[in-house]
Amino acid sequence: MNSQDKRVESCKVLQGTIKNLGRCADADKRPLLEPLITPSMEAAAALGRSLTAIRPDQVRFVFRQKPASAMQQEADAYARSARQANMLDQEVEPFEPTPYMLAFTYVDEAGVRHTHQCGDWETHTAFWKWRQSYGEERTLQMLKEKYEGEYVKKGVVFVLGTLAKRPKQWTLLGVVRLDKGAYQTGFSF
Repeated sequence: MNSQDKRVESCKVLQGTIKNLGRCADADKRPLLEPLITPSMEAAAALGRSLTAIRPDQVRFVFRQKPASAMQQEADAYARSARQANMLDQEVEPFEPTPYMLAFTYVDEAGVRHTHQCGDWETHTAFWKWRQSYGEERTLQMLKEKYEGEYVKKGVVFVLGTLAKRPKQWTLLGVVRLDKGAYQTGFSF
């Protein structure tokens, strides 16, 4: 438990304690994510949560090119963060921000439309990887097809959370392919 952060779902990760156990099998995703699913961020807040998963409807993947000044600010912020590493940490790789603002618009189960900037690192990684093979324009189209097509058809959840300093502001942390099906709500931590 992080003594500076009173959110129930928050904890301080100790460096060196996380282990890669391999790919999470599809069958293992459901028990991990179902307890988090709520109809809306407001429903999650009413349960006292700062972490939730939403089954979105009417999903649209949107993007627009970032101005050069925003790209430079992101690169500078990353560089400052990388310099804070201690001598026992591995050196951080140089980071080039994604040249597009990536976001999702969707409707939650309460019928409210939301727009969230994409904080999902896998989406940004896919952008860079696919861009090498397909170019920017095709890559953006492929991401749009994946999220609006395959993910919506098979099932998707958006994982959202708040920050300790902004407990009422929900941030899109991850986009997870999760087969459609019955799920529980009202789980309390």
